[in-house]
Amino acid sequence: MPDDERVAAAWARIETALARALPESLEFLPAPAAAADVDAAEAALGVRLPADFRASLLVHNGTTWGKPSPVPLDQIYDAAELVEWTGHWRDNASDDPVFDTPGVWAYRIDRSDLHVNGPVRPLVGAPGQVPVGTMNGDVHWYLDLDPPPGGAPGQVVRVDVECSMWDVLAPSWAGLLLAYAEDLERYLEDPAGSALDIGQGAGPACEWGTGPNFTGERPAWLRGVQAVDPYA
Repeated sequence: MPDDERVAAAWARIETALARALPESLEFLPAPAAAADVDAAEAALGVRLPADFRASLLVHNGTTWGKPSPVPLDQIYDAAELVEWTGHWRDNASDDPVFDTPGVWAYRIDRSDLHVNGPVRPLVGAPGQVPVGTMNGDVHWYLDLDPPPGGAPGQVVRVDVECSMWDVLAPSWAGLLLAYAEDLERYLEDPAGSALDIGQGAGPACEWGTGPNFTGERPAWLRGVQAVDPYA
């Protein structure tokens, strides 16, 4: 199925489920972006957005801030906000030549100081990252256009910088929308058994899709790496 059809079908399922689970949230799903606005965002960012994310903007141009949120964030950025917030993201890049190496990441994970779930480099502000949404400025989702071995370009990553947590939520934006639709539908059948925790006044909790916290277990792509103590 083409990306635009997959994305449109996933959004239709999400909207149908939200109409039953959280109907007040539907007003925060805006109209489609204009294709020219998406083109302008790509030109300003200097990247080609994944086709499925582009298709999503042409269904809903992000989400509007308001409560209850229709997604497990305060908002998903619209085309113009993508440019603005990617600029802020890159301006606040936190990579460090001593600490941001695979050996040190392995060391920190082994000591449960860092959580990395999936094939993602625990960096903020890297050129291959395009932030697409936020929760209270603390938790962010971004498109990872340059993943490490085992990752998929365009995968969706959740990062909680304050808690040193990086989780790959889905291998693609279409995959994330489909997973969210399925979990909304499960919530309607069995709220207690769903991966979603939905507050009627706020919307879905932002912990959706995260793995076990600080288990000391490395992701597959770091398992053969020699740990390096940055303080030695």
